[in-house]
Amino acid sequence: MLGARKALLQLVQAKDDVSEYWAELGKVQASMGSYGDAYYAFTRAYELDRSNPDLVRMLTQLALRSGDLTTAQARAEELEVLVPGDPWVKLTKGWAAVGESRYDQALAVADDILVQTPLDPTASVLKARALFGLGREDDAVAFLTQHLQAIPSDTGALTLLAQIYERRDDWSNVAAIRQRLEQTKPSDQDNLVTLVKASLRTGNISQARSASFRLLRAEAPASLVSEVLDLWTSYWPSSQRIDDARKLAAAAPKEQRLVYAAFLSRLGSPADAIRLTSNDARLPVNAATAEANAVLGDALLRTGNLAAAASRLDSVIAFDPGNATALRARTELELRTGKAKEAVEDAQKLTTVVPRSAPDRILLAKAYDAAGNSDWANRTLWTAFRDIPGNDSIFGALRSRKNGNPEELVDLQAEFDRQRDGQVRKGLL
Repeated sequence: MLGARKALLQLVQAKDDVSEYWAELGKVQASMGSYGDAYYAFTRAYELDRSNPDLVRMLTQLALRSGDLTTAQARAEELEVLVPGDPWVKLTKGWAAVGESRYDQALAVADDILVQTPLDPTASVLKARALFGLGREDDAVAFLTQHLQAIPSDTGALTLLAQIYERRDDWSNVAAIRQRLEQTKPSDQDNLVTLVKASLRTGNISQARSASFRLLRAEAPASLVSEVLDLWTSYWPSSQRIDDARKLAAAAPKEQRLVYAAFLSRLGSPADAIRLTSNDARLPVNAATAEANAVLGDALLRTGNLAAAASRLDSVIAFDPGNATALRARTELELRTGKAKEAVEDAQKLTTVVPRSAPDRILLAKAYDAAGNSDWANRTLWTAFRDIPGNDSIFGALRSRKNGNPEELVDLQAEFDRQRDGQVRKGLL
């Protein structure tokens, strides 16, 4: 699949005015789980051939998959003109009802389609999602289980079932379903990441390592490496994760190596981070060396060499004021040395650079607490709770601040449950 995608990318670069080439690229991107890239490719194909109902149908599906109801409904209207009575028009109305919490109407749409085509995969997922929204969770699981007996490889049904089990914190079943999904979609990175998480949470370390290694390849983007290592940090206490990270780092390209170095430093092995960054963290700081110097500065902080850490981190931030690694490390350094005001300023900058990072929002709250401003610490956590819904660490941080108020704890738990419910099949399809 990687080879096919590379070849098709070269093809559309060489000749970008052929709709069929873009459509083939879109199919490959979609099969790999890269739905944003697939949507772009199909959009280019559609711009070159607006009368092709297959392209309009695919754009409708991808818009629903991403949760973009407005675009999906607009495309469905075009599809109704091109192919009157196309089932995707009705399905779009059903998913729009889900998006607007009109679950009873969505269920009626699904049942209407299933009368005509009893095993329709998309209508089956729509029905299960409507049942879940109506609070009939057991019925949704039973329906999906029965449907999968007839169509064992239905990826939509498998994904929704895994999400429902995850909402129940039934990680054993999550892992089992995610394994089945991997057999059908071996290149789906999101599925593999969840399989790593579920395997770690059930204590199946060999399975977690196997799935991790399939993700942690030399060509993997640094962001994916960081995502996997964050799971190792949260759910795998064994020292084996340190040994594995060392071995992977030894053969990794530069960007990945810096991610491994930062991971090792955070988990108590800053000497490894210093060794891994020694060739890249050159002075003066420039675009090629900034991240390596930031990781080195963080490692120096963790060895207790505060003066050297401060000098290195200051140099990185002077060159690149938005370097998240350096801002994070300097915030921790300032907290350690009693400079709470400076810590707040750096943490504020950090959360504008990485607004979706829960640990960094919590770090900002910690800085406010250190500065004696508990009101702003609370406000920071509540804002994070709304901006990053369903996050365990933010919920835990808020809950710890409300231990003396049982009524507020009940309200907080109820809102967290609503957030987690909303994340089930968030992208609709």
